[in-house]
This record gives sequence, C-alpha cells and structure tokens, in this order.
Amino acid sequence: MKIVETGYKIDLHIHSVYSCAKDKKKVAFNTIDNIDVLAERLNANGVQMCAITDHDVFRFDMYKALKDYENDEQYSVIKVFPGVEFTVEFIGEKGPTILHVIAVFNDEDETKVAKIADCLVDDKGKTAYDKGSAFSEEKFLSILRSIDLDTALIVHQKSSLTASRPYKNDAKTVGEEKFQEFVYTDYFEAFEFKNRKNEVFNKNFLNAQDLTEDIRFITGSDCHDWRHYPKETENDNTDFVYTYVKCLPCFRGLVMAITDHRRIKTVNSFFNPTETYTKNLQITIDGENYVVPLSRGINVIIGDNSIGKSLLLHKLTEYRKQQEGLLNKSVVRGYEKYLKKHNIEIGTTIPAAEIFAFDMQGEIRDKFEQEKIKSDDFLSPYYPAPIKSGAYKEKIQRKLNVIFAFLEEKFALELLEAQLGRFKILDEDIEQAESITFVGSVSKNNRRVEGYNNISGDLDNVVEQIETIMESPWLEQDDRKQLEYIIEQLDSMSMRYEKKKKRAERENTKIALFQNAVSKFKQKYQSSVSDTQKKLSTYNENIDNAAEAIAAIIRRREKLTVPDFRIEKETIQIQTERVHDYEFNSRLGITEIDEEYVKSLFASEMKKGTKKSVLEMSQDELSERFSYFTGAPSEALNELKSKIQEKLDDDLANKFTITQAGKDRTQELSSGLDAQIYFDILSYETSHDGMYIIDQPEDNISQKAVRDYLLDRFKIMGEHRQVLMVTHRPQFIVNLDVDNVIFIGKEDDKIYIQSGALEYRDADYNILDIISDHIEGGLDTLRRRWKRYEKNTSI
Repeated sequence: MKIVETGYKIDLHIHSVYSCAKDKKKVAFNTIDNIDVLAERLNANGVQMCAITDHDVFRFDMYKALKDYENDEQYSVIKVFPGVEFTVEFIGEKGPTILHVIAVFNDEDETKVAKIADCLVDDKGKTAYDKGSAFSEEKFLSILRSIDLDTALIVHQKSSLTASRPYKNDAKTVGEEKFQEFVYTDYFEAFEFKNRKNEVFNKNFLNAQDLTEDIRFITGSDCHDWRHYPKETENDNTDFVYTYVKCLPCFRGLVMAITDHRRIKTVNSFFNPTETYTKNLQITIDGENYVVPLSRGINVIIGDNSIGKSLLLHKLTEYRKQQEGLLNKSVVRGYEKYLKKHNIEIGTTIPAAEIFAFDMQGEIRDKFEQEKIKSDDFLSPYYPAPIKSGAYKEKIQRKLNVIFAFLEEKFALELLEAQLGRFKILDEDIEQAESITFVGSVSKNNRRVEGYNNISGDLDNVVEQIETIMESPWLEQDDRKQLEYIIEQLDSMSMRYEKKKKRAERENTKIALFQNAVSKFKQKYQSSVSDTQKKLSTYNENIDNAAEAIAAIIRRREKLTVPDFRIEKETIQIQTERVHDYEFNSRLGITEIDEEYVKSLFASEMKKGTKKSVLEMSQDELSERFSYFTGAPSEALNELKSKIQEKLDDDLANKFTITQAGKDRTQELSSGLDAQIYFDILSYETSHDGMYIIDQPEDNISQKAVRDYLLDRFKIMGEHRQVLMVTHRPQFIVNLDVDNVIFIGKEDDKIYIQSGALEYRDADYNILDIISDHIEGGLDTLRRRWKRYEKNTSI
C-alpha cells in the first residue's frame, strides 16, 4: 500500500492486567489468556490500529499476543504499536503536578521493542520511579532516550480546555504557563480526551484562541475491562467517540497524522466519497510499465527542472490549453519530441468532463486582468450583472453636446468676424459710374439639414433600444403592447424629420444652382464692361456682403447663450454579491455624476495651472491650453471632443472587482491577493465535481502567504476533490501534508518514477529522503515539520 485510501480507526489507550499496580482489580480480567476477548471487541468496533499502554510497565508477551492478530484477515486490527502510559511529575507554577503521558513507540525494530521493559526498572527489577510513584520529567526523558525508539507522546486532557476544574492528571493542571510551554514546544504530539461532548468545547476554544494548528486532540477508551470494551468498566456511561487518522498503517504514518489536525477526525470523512476521481496513471518508459496510484486527495508531482512535470499535466489533459489558446503549438511539438526521445507513452487521459479546473503556470495571475476577470469560467458566475450605464452616459452626453455646440458656434463666429476683411471707400466721381451689383451671398443652410438628420437618427436609436427590451422574456404583455404603440409613434416622428431633412437638402440644391448661375453671369458681365464699372460693381458687392455678414453675425450672437456645467447629481450604486469573505462587485469607473464631474472632464485635458473656463476661451486659447496638443487651432475642439469621449467611455465602462467584505468597495485589492482570493473561493466550491489540476501554485506568492494561508486552502480542497499539482516548494509538500508524492527522476539518462504517501518507504526508496534530496530547502522544512522537545522522534 503506497497511498492512503481511507481513514483508520484507532485506540491507543487500552490497559491489561499489568496495570494492576495502579488499577488493582479493575484490570484483573485482562490477562494474556483473554487476549482473544480484546481482539473480538476491537473487531466488533472496527478498530484498526491500537496499543496496550499499561501504567509504567511494558510486557512484550502481551504486546506480541495482540500483534499476532495483525495478520488475521478475519479481524479488523492491522497495526498494533508498543506503548506505555507514564506517570510523570512536571513542575509548573502550581508546583509538582502528576500527568499521565502515553508513549507510543515505533514497532519496526523488534529487538529494541523487546528491551523497553528493561528501561523501566532499576537494578532490583522495580519500577525506576524517582518521585514516589512517578517519574520526574528528567527521568522520563532519560528513559525515552534509553529506549532509543522513535516516540509519539499523548497527554491526558479528559476535561475540556475551558473547564474551570480540570480532571486529575490532565495537562491543564500544571498551570497556564507550563501548559503554554507544552503547546508551543510541541512537547506532546496530541492531547487525549474521551467524552464526545468535550469535542465541541475543545474545537470552539482552539478556534477562539487560534490554536487549531498547535493542539491536536485524539480519543482513547482507557479500557480497564476488555469484556466491556470500549467502556472503561462495566458501569462507564461516557459517550465515547473514536478517532480516525488519515495515514498509512505504520508508526511514521501515525506520527504524521497526529501532528496535523486535518489528519485527525471523529468521523471517517477525509475524502469525498461521491467525488469522481482518477485511480492511477499508466505510464510506460522505455518498455517499463508504471501504474502510479493516485490519492483521492492531494497528489504532488516533483522532480528536477525540465524533467517533464508540466508536460505530464498537459499530456494527461490532451493539450486542452492549446485549444484554449494558452499553450503555444511549438511547446506542444517540443513536448511530443521529448516523449519520443525518451520512449515515453502516457496511457492515461483525464476527460474534460472529469476536470473541475486546470490552471497552468502563471494562468491565475492572468485571470485577474480586467479584460479576463469577468470571462473566466470559474469566476464569472460570482459577479452580479453589469450596470446599465446608458442612462448615465446619455445624461452627460446631452450636457456635453450643449457645451460643444456652444463652442463650435462661438469659434465659428470668431472666424466669421476675422474673415469680414477690409476694402477702400471709392472716390465720389467713380461712384457716379453705372454698374450692376451682383448679390450671390444666399447661402445653404447645412446646419438645418444636420439637425433634422440627428433627430431622425436619435429616434431610430431609441426604437432599437426599445426593441431590445421587448426581446426580454420577462417583459409583461401589457407593457409589450405599450412599447409597440410607442415604437409606432417614434417611427412616425422619425419619418417626419427625415422628410424635413430631404426638403432642406432640396432647398440647398436650389440655392447652389442659383449661386452657380449668378457666378456665371457675373463672369460674362465682367468681360464686357469698363474697368471703372467693374471696380464700382465689386465695391457695391463688398458693401452689401459685409452688411449682410455683419447682420448675420449679430443675429447669431443674439441667439448664442453661454451654457453651464450643471446636471442633476446622481449616485451610481455598486452591485455586489457576497461570496464567503469577499464581495464580487460590478461597478463603473465613477460612483456619481454631477456638475463637478462634467467640469473634471474638461479640466483633465487642460494644462496644469489652467484657471480659465473652457467656455471663456477663444479657439487659439483652447489650442494653447490643451495638454499635449500640437495641431492647428482649428483642430483643437474636435480633438478635445475625442479625448473627453474616451474618458467618458472609460469612466462608464463596467469594471469587475473583488474586495474583502466590510472594506471600501471602490478600492480594489492588490494584485498580490489575487491568488489568495482565487484559492479561497476554489476551496469552498463543492457544487462542481472533478479533479483540480494546477502547475506551480506558489508562483508570485511569498513563503509567508504559503505558510499562513495557502496551505490551509489546499487542505480544505483536498477533502472535497482530487488535486494534482506540480510544485518546487517544500512547504507545498511537507507542511501541506500531501496524500501522494510522484517523483520523476533521471539516472544515466533513463527516466523513472517513484511514488507514495509522505510516510511511505520500502527497500528501494523513501519518500521523505526523496524530498530532502531533490527539493531545495526540503531537509530544513522536514526538520521544522517535526520539531521535538528532547525526544527521539526522527524523520
């Protein structure tokens, strides 16, 4: 067995008759001759790993008698550990205090196991107490060193951690200061309780004190009469609950389980039993077949750089990332060339329907770019509907149109005034000459044509918007009829203004023909008269044209009204959906429109220090004050329109953001939190089945973030679904306590695969050694993972 497929029910606190020195007649029945009774009761309760832990004594024959049932398929027990319940005196702030400490030993070296008993007695064969009927802490640690076996220590804590009066011999009786020392030095691998009701109190306490990672609880029956197992005695009415551990059935597995709270449960729910999963990977390398078992939980692929780890993920998923446009064709060709060169065939494919998500290296960071954040398949369902910005835009656009129309007319009048020109007053005798005055200044009214055309086009746009509304299945029938009537009225109105436009165009055509005829006649006339008559005729035309131009300018100036920037203030609400600890927001670039916003549109395009309002500027002044503008003055207004339109479009474009609940929703989270948000939501997602595949989740994440946050998210995820990842960071292997390690190695240019749970080892390899040797920082991480307080537990 290389990987953990289910949790194992354990009981490491069972007494035999050899506890009689302290328990007297309560254990009288528990003799080696009655070991079959214990085995039957363990079997009836489905206990799979256990230990007889007598008070300050160890009997090898009793241990072996129970261990023989490991090989009997008719019994549930698959692993029996040697153990002792030590009576130890600790010195706390309350003085000497007796605690009961269960020591469970590694069973692999049977020679040393057989000598445990010798380490517990003095030269006279008596228990080597040095504190009355207890061992001092120093003596206790000395005994552990003399036993010279890897050890896991479990201390009594039968009362809840919140109890005002702890039970006798509980860890809490030493006083708070010493108890904190136990916790923060990892003195004990776990704390033992028995009563089911204490589980809730303990969990609440650990959560409130943020000690979930530091204190692990397991249960033990403390059975003194095998006939009534798991009761302590016949009259025991304690509501006992068993502990399940997620580990391989070996000592190393047990230690790893009871030093990680997520490997310990009172229900066997480490993996999702209904979740679809891939059972193994079938790979052939140079003719050698590998069937690599996969855990239902977290599977990690490790190995040297360029060994083919990412290749494996892409090949297993049939290069789906190429179909999504995220994996270059040349990369795929390189992968296939590598497989052919090393004679590798990957016989397993994971269908798309069985994949929850696949994030290739660096992809998570890309998901949070604005143009992708709403379209991502995983993130998009969490966002509220986009805000309809059309009404806000129309309101601002109307005001801008008024302002731009004013500036256009103002600048046009400035130009007309500049074009009036000058001419000389003729002498009196010349004025007596006969002449003909040509009045060809009748002009086309293009503004009227443009106005009618805009009205007709705007009406058509309104009709289009109403027809879009009518396509909604949620529109009620009565409202649909009303809209149909409105469309008829608007269509009729649009046709009327279209006709007005065409009449105006025909009038302009007539005026153009008249002007052409006058021009031709003038040319003909000019060729048949005297110079004096020509001069006088031209003079009279200039007088008439100037008078008409001045009159037209005056009339237009009288109609020109200086606008303002005022519009009714309106708040733009942010649409929000709460998702766990985050808020998914649909918002615009601004949160309100008012007079100040309209002013800011113009001010943002002016040079720094500009105080004069654009409404007061001449065309030349606008050209001069316009930031980064280098064109002709006549082009300044059109360029300003374009720039303001770009800003307006950007401000009113929908933006999709994620903020932490309770924080300012207008302030986006930093990009460094993108992965945290993503993995947080991902870990809670249970409505969609399938494997989660990820290549190097540690990208752009600090070691502190990995330690403080990300590992916990993946642990939660591993309980819900199968995970397959590639990583180079030791924390993602050791501290994450992954369920399966797949190592791809290379020796003498031959690629090979080794795999198993962290605690797995056989005659050929040891998974922890592989991590230590091939992952940078792996050895240091392993040492920190199993820090101990003067004990022999090794890695």
